[in-house]
Amino acid sequence: MDPVHGGIPLLSHEVAMVDHPLFQRLRFICQNDILSLVFPGATHSRFLHSVGVMHVGGRMFRAMIENCLKRCSQEQRSVVKTDTLEAISYFHRLVRCACLLHDVGHSSFSHQFNRTPSIKSLLAQGGRFEHLWAGIDTSAIYKDPPTILEHEHFSVRAAWQILQDIDNKAPSLEPLDILSLMETTSISPSDLFNRHAHALWPLIAPSDLANNPDSLPDEFASKLQHVLSSLVSGELDADRADYMLRDGFHSSVTIGGFNLDHLLSNIHFGWCPQTNWFGLAIAEKGLSSLEDFVYSRHQMYRQVYAHKTAQGFDWLLRAAIDEVMQNPEVSSFVNASLDNIDSFKYLTDSYFWEAFRKHASVKKN
Repeated sequence: MDPVHGGIPLLSHEVAMVDHPLFQRLRFICQNDILSLVFPGATHSRFLHSVGVMHVGGRMFRAMIENCLKRCSQEQRSVVKTDTLEAISYFHRLVRCACLLHDVGHSSFSHQFNRTPSIKSLLAQGGRFEHLWAGIDTSAIYKDPPTILEHEHFSVRAAWQILQDIDNKAPSLEPLDILSLMETTSISPSDLFNRHAHALWPLIAPSDLANNPDSLPDEFASKLQHVLSSLVSGELDADRADYMLRDGFHSSVTIGGFNLDHLLSNIHFGWCPQTNWFGLAIAEKGLSSLEDFVYSRHQMYRQVYAHKTAQGFDWLLRAAIDEVMQNPEVSSFVNASLDNIDSFKYLTDSYFWEAFRKHASVKKN
């Protein structure tokens, strides 16, 4: 039972993902690093957030499909066939899985870890990407291997490992299609994705083009892939929708609130045949909800995330990480964790809190 969204049902393959050690580690990583020192209720974890994003992402895609069905009903045309239903189911599961795994690569203290000078230098070391993916062909995932790693790169690596380990529990999903919706990847749609995209077009298309196979926009599968990835990470995405509601709730502030239900009832697939544009669109009557969404995010950053005292604690946290990283035992552990995904699962807030305690017992000042 989620404190923000209520009951969140999970499919069997989603349960398998959640049960994986690389996902369970998110229970021990706070969503907002040490924001709880200023807003005491903000102790919620990346685990809760990730499950919430999965739920919101699924709702967003479902709302877009429902709005397509309403339009088809008003036009008195039936477009729901077996292959259409299969396509809807496939893309719905893809979005939920990508949302669920989008933050699985966060390290200790979330964003503050990557902003710490000693950690940044480790992430910029040559060969880091190759060590992390040792023995795995990444040519289908990345066109050009990154030289500096961010948490999104670790999310893709961890997600790949989780999907490989639970493969027998998700036989109808193409792992690369899930990864293609995550940031930093450059993955082309699979044959299965292409087939389902073509089956979905009659539902999305205007009535005068729905039955015309030649009306399919150029590179439609890639365009659909881009739209679905924007639900995971974009200007109007499930990630932001969940963390604004969740962080506002746990911080006991009201400025992060917006009407999610009204926003979802007005979200659509948008297509402009003149320019061949295909993307996410909001109905005119939903613009007020979109404005609330944008303004609430601005206010959360202004009054919560960028709170002057919270910023001060973040500076102290980064300084503390830098200080304990001078310990060869700590730096060796962190370095190994960033090189090997199996070791990475032990890199949590708890590890550094214990390192801080040990360091403080030796250096009283």
